[in-house]
Amino acid sequence: MKRIIFLFFILVSSLFSAEILGKNYKEISKLVQEVCPIKNVDIDKHKDWAGFVELKDGSIVALSSSKYTFAYMLIEQKKDDKSVLNVYVTDYKTKKIIDAKTAYYVFGSNIMSVGGDDVIPFALESDAKEFYKEKHGRQIYRFDRMTENFINYLDMR
Repeated sequence: MKRIIFLFFILVSSLFSAEILGKNYKEISKLVQEVCPIKNVDIDKHKDWAGFVELKDGSIVALSSSKYTFAYMLIEQKKDDKSVLNVYVTDYKTKKIIDAKTAYYVFGSNIMSVGGDDVIPFALESDAKEFYKEKHGRQIYRFDRMTENFINYLDMR
């Protein structure tokens, strides 16, 4: 029985992944809530920055920026380290939703999100490097750098 339930969760999460990846916020806005649970701002007004955390119960939580997406992910992982199934962010250049684990993040640019300093996500390393040069970025990071200490640093906590 446990195996069947596990396979069901895998199937549901893969169906959602296929539904969300490569789309923009408008195409999936009916799937998520309207207000960021961390910043308490209207996500639709900041849709070009939106991130999403998919939980094992099948719910999808929308956040107003990459920084808050990672902050929410870390909060959920503290509750139960297996509660987060997938994390998605919006590619800054294409405005398409991408897998956060494969993205490139520009840190320290002169572009700010609704929450101030943030990491700017890109699906392609070449796009991240181009943005880095044009917007005076300080570093390009990958998903493994999105730790509690780093996110707190960005948020000045």
